[in-house]
Amino acid sequence: MSKKQSGEQTKRSIILTAKKLFVEKGYFNTSMRDIAKEAGVSTGALYHHFESKEEIAGEIYRETVEKIKERLEKALREGEGAREKIKGVIRELLILAEEDRYTMEYALYVKHREILDVPVCSAEPMDLLKKFCREEIDKGRIRAIDPELCAVCITAAPVRLMQLKWDGVIKEPLTSYADSLGECVWRSLSP
Repeated sequence: MSKKQSGEQTKRSIILTAKKLFVEKGYFNTSMRDIAKEAGVSTGALYHHFESKEEIAGEIYRETVEKIKERLEKALREGEGAREKIKGVIRELLILAEEDRYTMEYALYVKHREILDVPVCSAEPMDLLKKFCREEIDKGRIRAIDPELCAVCITAAPVRLMQLKWDGVIKEPLTSYADSLGECVWRSLSP
């Protein structure tokens, strides 16, 4: 492994460790020393890659927004018609929650406004969904409601399901509910 690859691997380990700690302990209860210890790197190595905890949080935030955005773009690109696109968005969010729980918990639980003054809820993924809703409403394929409310309807149900899973209330895999949940949301939005 080259020195550059090793450095990238260390940086990646720091990011993953910090995300886990921010979710489990909270951003303000996590120190740079905690991150270094948990990642198995020296504090010098940590500061070599990141000047501050805020910089790490910013990197995690950008990755989180990008991951969610990619999943939504995939669902909107591959779905045929509004119904399948909505069901696809819900399915992709549930898959992401199962594959990368810390990313979804970071998006939902970490108080981004206190750290970066940029809430995930007003970031690109929500803008993408609002645009989709606006276009489908204009074409009469989704009932005439505020596009913001439409986007909330699409995301709120899977988020609540994730919380129930993480709290141990439901035991089945999240994706096993994707079709039923998608159909429920579709019925609330269909014209």
